[in-house]
Amino acid sequence: MQMISFLMTDVLEDLVDKELKQFVWQLCNGVTAGIEPIPRAKLQTSDLEDVVDCMVKQYPDDAGKIAVQALRNMKQNELAKRLELKLQEVQQSVQEEVRNSPESMELQPIQSDWLRAYSITACSQQFKHRLLTQERNDVYMPTSSSWRKGSALLINNIKFDRSELNRPGAEIDEENMEWMLRALGYSVEKHTNLSGDAINRAVKNFSKRYEHQNSDSTFVVIMSHGDRFDNKDAILGVHYQRKNPSDYFFVENIFSHLNSVNCPALIDKPKVILIHACRGGDDGGVYVSDSAFESDSWVHKEKDFVCFMSSLPEIKAYRNPHNGSYFFNYIVDVFTTSAHKYDIMELFRRIASRMENDPRFTHKKKLLACIERGTLVKKFYLFPGL
Repeated sequence: MQMISFLMTDVLEDLVDKELKQFVWQLCNGVTAGIEPIPRAKLQTSDLEDVVDCMVKQYPDDAGKIAVQALRNMKQNELAKRLELKLQEVQQSVQEEVRNSPESMELQPIQSDWLRAYSITACSQQFKHRLLTQERNDVYMPTSSSWRKGSALLINNIKFDRSELNRPGAEIDEENMEWMLRALGYSVEKHTNLSGDAINRAVKNFSKRYEHQNSDSTFVVIMSHGDRFDNKDAILGVHYQRKNPSDYFFVENIFSHLNSVNCPALIDKPKVILIHACRGGDDGGVYVSDSAFESDSWVHKEKDFVCFMSSLPEIKAYRNPHNGSYFFNYIVDVFTTSAHKYDIMELFRRIASRMENDPRFTHKKKLLACIERGTLVKKFYLFPGL
């Protein structure tokens, strides 16, 4: 409020005595319809600072706007425009402070009754412009000036041949992640209940999509049961069982299908892989005492990947049959509230930090998401809403 008073005083000082009296007359007679006039007894002064102070007390939220309108009524259009621009600058500065302030809830564990927000917090044009201007060499540049473009692949195995392997709650993860990806500007290709071979074909076919030529990034999201075979992470197909133990898909193949050799359209573009699946059978806790690209130049065979997985190697992943997986709950919550100001690696760090402190995972039962095979060489911002 002190800043508003200063700006109004600074601009209104250009009024001569006669014009200041006209300004006061406006305030006493109602600047415009719906604005309550200030009693004359309160404005029986020619001191500008007293006038401004009286306005701020009478109109704590709208003093600046009312001053602009009063100046326009007096045909002082140049002063009105000047004050209006100054007020806009202050408002933008305040909004930016709010965006960048550490919200206490951002780092708190998700509650058991968590529901996703109605919308993603939008990034400001000022933040995006400043970032792409000042840090353009350290940031993946969007191909579109107005909207981040790309395709996303979402695979979700819910029902298995062995009914005891069914994943209730996974449909909620699918709904939440599809909503989030579309809100971020991605077109979403979905597949449900695939075998290991079908997952491989879906990823391979996705890598051939022509749309990647004009995209600036991509997401691959896979939800299923998982395990480790030959010391490698595997996603189980819906036909996996004792008599069909080879129905699985190696996570490694995602990198192979989307690398520079097999998917040149995504060279130098971020490729984000999100996987919710067990990576073994351990609980995670341990007792410790006392403590479109065509070029003749050489490129890296594999670069610009980041794979974020729901658990550490050899550790189980957990899912709530009513609310979905804890992993995707945290992803949606953090992306929704914080993607407007943080790059994706910081978002992942915040997700892991909140999962680490979740009180539902105590003693032997522990869950911590982790980054695997990160080769992002720049900061990847999603710029939601722009």
